[in-house]
Amino acid sequence: MDEKIMVAFQAVNATVEVRLTDTALRLIETEALTSTDKETGGILIGRYENDGNVAVVTAATERPADSSSGRAWFQRGISGLKAKLRTRWVAGEFYVGEWHSHPGGAPDPSGNDIRVMRSISIDTSYRCPKPIMLIAGTSSKPIRISVSVLENGSLIRLKPVESPRNSGTESPIVTGTKLEGDL
Repeated sequence: MDEKIMVAFQAVNATVEVRLTDTALRLIETEALTSTDKETGGILIGRYENDGNVAVVTAATERPADSSSGRAWFQRGISGLKAKLRTRWVAGEFYVGEWHSHPGGAPDPSGNDIRVMRSISIDTSYRCPKPIMLIAGTSSKPIRISVSVLENGSLIRLKPVESPRNSGTESPIVTGTKLEGDL
């Protein structure tokens, strides 16, 4: 696959490293900046490498048409997602998590964000025990991105690193996007 890894996120207390491709990051940035007064979001699609310790997010979806949202909330719909996931499944890619925006706000997870991720981690239909959550805060331009993973019932905020572990690929700092670390 011809993918450009833009940035990786890690934490000492997390077993999963998350790598974002340029394609996924750019779609999230475009969608978040377009939805200025209401939250928006979608799902993250990718694959696991290195015995499941590295999640490579290869794609993010646009907001499904049946989603609903307000200034400080987002309920992701399901319209069109099954077909997208079927197409990706053939290539060995599948659902790895969720993304959403915080328009005019910081990319900090809310209590509701954490509850949703816990719910996903135990819902067997997702088949995703360690879901990734990416939040795009648009309080300033460039947008700010945070990445977290739910492990053992706790949401762990990951920190950006300049190059992924064991990748052999340089990971330049993402221009136009501020990457968030710990709270």
